[in-house]
Amino acid sequence: MLEPYAEDAVFDISAVFTDIAPVRGHENLLRCWHEMRETWAGLRMDPVELLDAGDGRYIVDLRLWGKGRRSGAEVDQRFAMLYAVRPEDGKVTHAQMLPDTAAATSAVKSSATQTA
Repeated sequence: MLEPYAEDAVFDISAVFTDIAPVRGHENLLRCWHEMRETWAGLRMDPVELLDAGDGRYIVDLRLWGKGRRSGAEVDQRFAMLYAVRPEDGKVTHAQMLPDTAAATSAVKSSATQTA
């Protein structure tokens, strides 16, 4: 799972899991993913649709489901991942989970406005 990510990639799921801060770099990515696996039983993220947002950015509409190991709370919900991909080597430089594809599309538009 780590192979597609650049060495200094940012993984940010804080818009959905507010208690998890964004992390940077392979070591921190692995630590974050291991902690998530310890928290959730059977955690899965199934892609539903891939949207090309332009400029090396992609939105993945996904279904996330799992069950909290301690709480027993079940999650079966749609979210979106917004990926930024470096063109020269195809590595993910930034991955951000957002509540839905509309929020991801808005984030793309907002970043385009800020850089214009």
